[in-house]
Amino acid sequence: MSPDALTVQTRTRAHWEAIDLGFALVQAHWRNLYAAWLVVILPATLLALTLAYLSNRDGKGIMYGLVLLWWLKPLYDRVLLHVMSRAVFGETVSWRGTLRAIPGLLLHSGLFRALTWRRFSPQRSFRLPTWQLEGVTGQARRRRLRALNGRGAIRLIFVCSTFETILSFGMVGLLLMLLPPESILSHLKDAFVSSFKVASYFIYLFVITIIEPFYVAAGFMLYLNQRTELEGWDIELGFRTLANRLATQQAPS
Repeated sequence: MSPDALTVQTRTRAHWEAIDLGFALVQAHWRNLYAAWLVVILPATLLALTLAYLSNRDGKGIMYGLVLLWWLKPLYDRVLLHVMSRAVFGETVSWRGTLRAIPGLLLHSGLFRALTWRRFSPQRSFRLPTWQLEGVTGQARRRRLRALNGRGAIRLIFVCSTFETILSFGMVGLLLMLLPPESILSHLKDAFVSSFKVASYFIYLFVITIIEPFYVAAGFMLYLNQRTELEGWDIELGFRTLANRLATQQAPS
């Protein structure tokens, strides 16, 4: 990962500014990001609905499907980062390229840890580039993570979780506003309860489709910002620009 090829301006930013840059990254590359998102979310949706159907004997099938959809977020994040990490270096990844990359992402990006004992890490999106892009392992990776010190990651997950909650409750509230009068609803209670459970699944699917790419992109920008600060990428690029300018001026005409 060389700072020379970055398509974003390399300089040290405040945490909120880096997060905002991540949000702008999603807006700039949303077509490729959501194409990659569909590649992974459609099979996950099918798997979750199958689980919901098979476990629906106790009336909690949809809840199991929702939990599975939520639990697999680290998998979605890795696919999104695959596209974003190339977009900031000027490379476009098609959905076919995403499909070809998935086996490597499943095996070599720390996915098992992310789905087990690291699933509740509040620095998930900030630490993901170290696991997925740097290729360091063991003690070297642990030292690397300690050095990066993602202070802004806690703020990021708080903001994104808050937006997820607001959007979810807002859509549920809208659904309740569209219900028929109570006298009619009383005769349709069982059908309503069943339909509401199914609707809640698709509401959550819609919410994470909106929020998760922003969460991953902002975490990636926090990571790049921290590397810029620790490794002096902005200073390095400044000296290279100056050296190239002097070489041009000194070149014989």
